[in-house]
Amino acid sequence: MPNTVRGPSPYALHKPATSAVGIARARHFHGDPTVGRRLERAGGHVRVPATRKPASRFNTLRDAVEHNLLQISAVLFFVGAVGWCWLIFNEFRSSWSAPTSSTYTATTKPDANVGKSDEVGSSAYERIDHPLAVATPYPSLPSTESPASVVAREWNRLERFFEGGRNPAKQIAKAPNAKPPLRVASLERTAPAVAPPRSPLNTGAVTTMVDFATAPFPYHGTMPGSDRPFLNVADNGRLGHTNFRGHILWESSTFSDDRVLLHIPPGFDPRRPAVMVVYFHGHGADLARDVRDRQRLPAQITASGANVVLVAPQFAFDAADSSSGKFWEPNGFKRFLDEAAVKLAKLYGDPRTAFTFARMPIVIVAYSGGFGPTLSVLDRGGVGSRVRGLILLDALYAGIDKFADWIAKNRSTFFVSSYTPHTAYHNADLERLLRDRSVPYSSELRRNHLQGMVTFLPTGDISHRDFVTHAWTDNPVTDILNRMDDVDPKVLTARSGSPLFTASVGATHN
Repeated sequence: MPNTVRGPSPYALHKPATSAVGIARARHFHGDPTVGRRLERAGGHVRVPATRKPASRFNTLRDAVEHNLLQISAVLFFVGAVGWCWLIFNEFRSSWSAPTSSTYTATTKPDANVGKSDEVGSSAYERIDHPLAVATPYPSLPSTESPASVVAREWNRLERFFEGGRNPAKQIAKAPNAKPPLRVASLERTAPAVAPPRSPLNTGAVTTMVDFATAPFPYHGTMPGSDRPFLNVADNGRLGHTNFRGHILWESSTFSDDRVLLHIPPGFDPRRPAVMVVYFHGHGADLARDVRDRQRLPAQITASGANVVLVAPQFAFDAADSSSGKFWEPNGFKRFLDEAAVKLAKLYGDPRTAFTFARMPIVIVAYSGGFGPTLSVLDRGGVGSRVRGLILLDALYAGIDKFADWIAKNRSTFFVSSYTPHTAYHNADLERLLRDRSVPYSSELRRNHLQGMVTFLPTGDISHRDFVTHAWTDNPVTDILNRMDDVDPKVLTARSGSPLFTASVGATHN
């Protein structure tokens, strides 16, 4: 078309068709009648106004996302990282609760919070920091919940866990180094059926301090045979107790420590015959400074190579006192052992093993002033035949007739008393009472069989302070454990055919 111009021309739309071809095309062209009305001249040109649609919410949101894409990406990345960290923490939480190395921290100050493991030491029971907040069953004092109720609740929870058929806790991979040989420690003539062996969850030694609701102290009850409360000295609101020397021992510094030392040796397996050693320390003792570091009870347990765990409660902290605290209460020691079973199972890494720990035979080792709690446990502890052995390390200061009665009534257990010249006359009195009851005794330890054995072991010029590590022999606790192989090795055999029993080594004879 000769009259057609390139580009937007205001006249091209109004030029009449003059040629035959243009007229033919115009007949078939249907124009928009509103075009003319939309055109207007402005400065010699025709502008077509732009028609804009209203902005939608989607476009607004999209623009906002595009302008803040960096900030949104950063927030999403942070949330995802936190989520993954939380999942990983939950996945490996059970393995962290049973470390493969010792988790204790030494302390020389009377601080009940020092030396606790964060994971295991965080007890489910409310810690007692004030006399009026003590969880005690005595009606004369304000109480929250008795230790018996707390332990019963824990047992109910464990029973539901066991009956619910949950999957066992995931096992920790074996250490690259071979674990030390494990000797079976048992006081039974015949062994129970042995479950198929499997790798224990804990393959390393674990030593830690744990707070107990049923620990001997704090204690706000009465003393046996008296209606007088144990803490009967008040000075500006402070409660205290007068010891046998007439000295006042204050609750805040002496009778407020509810820690218990727990030790599981490397390679311990609760599925095999095992023994629980309960240690009662003497005067002026701190669990960390004396029992763990100086007397080396955990190290002696480990050195024996036996399938044994250690439980050592704190009594009067760093003071000359033999008070038993909650162990004065009927069944107080039984409640303590029930809680110990729960804490040991948690420390081991498998809550189901609490039922095994709760049935283990018990050997009590009492040193010096530990004779007081020992007499309370034998008299009203409520554990009956679970106590299978009693070892006194220069600890026969009182209760001679009660010890004689217990030995005569429990002829299948064993009793060992080693002493310095300071307590020799008390041991001579006990020997006389046993002769009157026709109970035989000796002055030499047998090699293996401990059942029914009553032995008195005098020593020479051994310091009383060093008696736990140097008595009739070095490391006397290790020596006793080396002799506790009262299981026929032909009965206890692994499914693979290798015997679980290993002969004692390092035992010393007098």
